[in-house]
Amino acid sequence: MSERIQITMIVRTGCHLCVAAEAALARVIGRFNAEHPDQPYNVTLTDISDQVDYQRFTDELPVLLINGEQVSFWKIDENRVFDRLQSLAQS
Repeated sequence: MSERIQITMIVRTGCHLCVAAEAALARVIGRFNAEHPDQPYNVTLTDISDQVDYQRFTDELPVLLINGEQVSFWKIDENRVFDRLQSLAQS
């Protein structure tokens, strides 16, 4: 089994794109869980207003990071995110 995958979504309260991105991520996670039930992962939703470290992303919200690497912003490409998670699970 590979190492735990860390998924971080940086959002802003009241952001309509963030709400849509959270729903897209939930669908991806559901699919990923179905295909890789033993793969450990963490999902963290972080409000940018609470995190100085993420201020560089303020114009790109929502932003999705997987293991610290920016994978997506503004709109979540579900297939691309799933493929990235799958490749990590298989490594």
